[in-house]
Amino acid sequence: MPDPHCSSCCPVEPPKPEAPVPWPIGALLCLAVVGGAVAGLYVLVMWAASSLF
Repeated sequence: MPDPHCSSCCPVEPPKPEAPVPWPIGALLCLAVVGGAVAGLYVLVMWAASSLF
């Protein structure tokens, strides 16, 4: 419990809600590289499958 004397002379500010932290550029770049690799692998597999049949 806060001291009533202290709360009367020192107003206590409510805590601010946490703002979401933006992703660093490196993480976004890593996701882009992984996404590109997955898309390239998908295209490669589809091309190989269409070549076989």
